[in-house]
Amino acid sequence: MRRLGIHERIRRRICHEMWNVGVVNQSAADIVTRGIVGPVRWFSGLPSHTIFADPSCLQYPDGRRTIFLEAMDLRGGRGEIWSADLAPDEDAMPVSFKLALRAPYHLSYPFPFFDDAGRPLLTLESWQAAKVTIWQRSRVQWQQISTIMDDRPVLDPTLWRGSDKWWLFCTFHDDGADSRLHVFFADRLDGPWTSHPRNPVIEDFGAARPAGPLFMAGDRLIRPAQDCSRTYGGAVVLNAVRRITTEEYVEVPVRRLEPQPGLYPRGLHTFCPAGGVTFIDGKTWRFDPLELSCRIHRKISAIARRA
Repeated sequence: MRRLGIHERIRRRICHEMWNVGVVNQSAADIVTRGIVGPVRWFSGLPSHTIFADPSCLQYPDGRRTIFLEAMDLRGGRGEIWSADLAPDEDAMPVSFKLALRAPYHLSYPFPFFDDAGRPLLTLESWQAAKVTIWQRSRVQWQQISTIMDDRPVLDPTLWRGSDKWWLFCTFHDDGADSRLHVFFADRLDGPWTSHPRNPVIEDFGAARPAGPLFMAGDRLIRPAQDCSRTYGGAVVLNAVRRITTEEYVEVPVRRLEPQPGLYPRGLHTFCPAGGVTFIDGKTWRFDPLELSCRIHRKISAIARRA
């Protein structure tokens, strides 16, 4: 069981987490080798009371990129998915994000990918709806086209296309959200999906919960994971997947990424390759009497609804 220190417990009661997304001018493979060695450029001009987190990137064959992230107004406490389209070689920092997906429940951890037919698709975290859905862009809006998993509160669903199978990495809100990694596999994206016989394949607050897409660094398959041992999203651990079959799963840590000094030095929980650059996010704590009041009001309202 994770034991939070006294300072962490106090912060959780009187402060809120402020997250933002930043760009590192290094490739993901270089960071695996050397760590983050340069400054982080953090996005500016966020709307008031809004956080950015969970950056992800869809890279098209012609060099275009679409950047996704979670945007959440802290006064409402419900995440949305925002996106920005970049031309080939366009710098990500000056772009402005716009709403891509909104739902009656919290959305986060956007995960764009291409299916076997080359279609650009998107999945995301929607644990409050107890399902993992696949979305496809239809002209200017995204529409649900299928469901991978139903009736489970999935956190941070992360897909990876192996040589002969699709793989899904996730944790569950009702089963070790920050400490128990589950893996599923299927011959096709539309399933059926099979639970790995060794689930949970990882039981560790410091290395279980997904922190971004799997990627190749040289000849090594790297899986980013969150270190939540002291605080939620405390750091990122880059793990090399040594063996992944329908019977076995083995990974070993190769690099630990601490929160970056500067504006957001209290947490880091997403690592996303984007060609020659890498997207991360960072956390700081902020005391806000108005936010504390809103948080108390939401808790009282929830209690009243259950009564």
